[in-house]
Amino acid sequence: MVSNDQIRQYMLNQIKIDKQKTSIHVTGKNIEDALFQGSIELGLPIRRLEYEILDKGKRGVFGMGHKNCTLIVYESEKNIIHDSTDSEDLDHLSDVDLNPEIETIDESGSFSLRLDRDGCAYLKVKPPLGKGEAVSKEEIEAEIFNRALTSYDIPKIEEVLRLSDNIYVKVGEFSYNPINDPLMTVEVSEDEMSASIYVSEPGPGGANLTGDDIKGFLKNNRIISGINEEKLTEFEESPTYRRSYLVAEGIAPVNGKDGYIKYLFNTDPNQIKLKIKDDGKVDFKELNIIQNVIKGQPLAQKIAPELGKNGKNIYGTPIKARDGKDIQIGLGKNVTIAQNGEIAVAEDSGQVMLTKGKISVETVMVIPGDVNTSTGNINGLGTVVIKGNVEDGFSVTAQGTIEVLGFVGKSALTSGADIVVKQGINGGEGDDSGLIKAQKSVWASFITNATVESGNNVIVSDGIVNSIVDANAKILCQGKRAKIVGGHVRAAEEVNAAVLGSPHGAETIIEVGYDPKTKEEIEEYEAKQRDIESKLDDLSRNIQGLLKQKKIMKDKFPSQKVKSLMNQKKMLNKFTIEKNNCVAEIERRLDYLESLKVSGKICASKTVHPGVKLFIKDAALDITNAYDSSVTFVVENGFITTTSYEEIEEDISRR
Repeated sequence: MVSNDQIRQYMLNQIKIDKQKTSIHVTGKNIEDALFQGSIELGLPIRRLEYEILDKGKRGVFGMGHKNCTLIVYESEKNIIHDSTDSEDLDHLSDVDLNPEIETIDESGSFSLRLDRDGCAYLKVKPPLGKGEAVSKEEIEAEIFNRALTSYDIPKIEEVLRLSDNIYVKVGEFSYNPINDPLMTVEVSEDEMSASIYVSEPGPGGANLTGDDIKGFLKNNRIISGINEEKLTEFEESPTYRRSYLVAEGIAPVNGKDGYIKYLFNTDPNQIKLKIKDDGKVDFKELNIIQNVIKGQPLAQKIAPELGKNGKNIYGTPIKARDGKDIQIGLGKNVTIAQNGEIAVAEDSGQVMLTKGKISVETVMVIPGDVNTSTGNINGLGTVVIKGNVEDGFSVTAQGTIEVLGFVGKSALTSGADIVVKQGINGGEGDDSGLIKAQKSVWASFITNATVESGNNVIVSDGIVNSIVDANAKILCQGKRAKIVGGHVRAAEEVNAAVLGSPHGAETIIEVGYDPKTKEEIEEYEAKQRDIESKLDDLSRNIQGLLKQKKIMKDKFPSQKVKSLMNQKKMLNKFTIEKNNCVAEIERRLDYLESLKVSGKICASKTVHPGVKLFIKDAALDITNAYDSSVTFVVENGFITTTSYEEIEEDISRR
């Protein structure tokens, strides 16, 4: 907040500054001459003066019509020293480096004597820098002699030398002799894109060149484009003699940029993008080498070429620029063009690739070797063909079929169609076995220690050992020695193998006659229902206990227990609703299973060993005595019975 005392002090300072200002009226042939007169009268260098123009005056023609320039001249305010400084100024001063390190430049002073065609001579002196030598009076007098001035003002010359303001001031007169004007030649570069002048020094009585003189000379030499007005003014103020001086430059043409293709996917197949897991470690299985796209996804954009910008040489002749070259997007398989050729779009989902300048989308992704650390996990939007093995710990996902020509280890395969494993599946030891999920069928030579889920059939040539296998249609072991040993297999329609169980009595559970997925969901809901019922029992006991206490204590029943009673009643209502939902979901799925017109059958072409447990719909049978001949198990009147062996009815061999 500014106080009244501060405002009063500021006004006093301003009055004092105004009193220190002294202004005078001066006249001269031009502004420089008038300023020089003002500096003499005020006793101040020109650099410390400010002025206002009352009358610019007129230069006149051939000495006729000339009128002097009139100025009001006074000392610049920034040079007046204030007797007092307010607090804000002091704060600013605290940030100022009073001893800055300034790089010292040593440069001698210089001067220029300019003679105009009106017969007037003007002098300016540039001060030296650092340890440079100042201009001497003798140097100036020698130049005055060489230029043949007829009269000159020694005191004024001394004053100009003393002030060294680098401003022209009239110091004398001369008899103009046009013959001794500077001679000027022009030098043009070979490409006609630049021009320089070479000027000789003026002789006695010769006048200095003006910017208009140079411009007229250039135009007489047909140079009309790219003339640098600032350079002409600079030459007029400080002439450069006997040296090339650049005065004009043409405008170079700018060729247009060529069109190019901006790819919207990574075009470098060797570039690996590692995925960081939640714990901060790098997941080397997720290498992201395979790039998948979906149907309709933009793959590349054509950037149009730019038009060139024409140039011009110093003679004004246009220089044609080259327009940028157009380019077309290279189209391969399953890629089309859109937006008038500007965008490339995938016609199908799959792996996008750039080969020899062409973009293609491969619906069949081929992995030439094993799926391991060199490939990382595979994620395909079409069919994936793996010519090697899928090693332990890696996953393969595809919207289409997955075909593995080698083995599958303790791995995860998920397909939107079929899964075909030519050399079989071995999920290894332990609880974390391999997981195979196909929306359609699974085909393999064998399945060992793995979990398999199929939306249709599971077809195995050698057998299934210690595995959990679910199929919404059939589980078929087609080979003559094909067997199902250990584990748990479930199919809606049929389980068929040469041998069921093993001579050692390994527990083998086989279920048919229902949708295994639906039954699994029923079991999950039943487990959830049992958990909820247990919580409801606990809540009911607690609520009954609190209600008895409230009845006994009446108004003395603590408020905390009242709140606890209310919360437990809310929980009771919540769990009751959840239990009812579970019951409804179970009933809905049971109705679905009842609606299925699948009776289910279990077939063995050779042997059924003891230890096998059969379930057909709601009927169950434990095999205690071996069946050493072909047999089919079906359900009749709620019981499992045997009938003659039924061969596989239809040819479901993979095409």
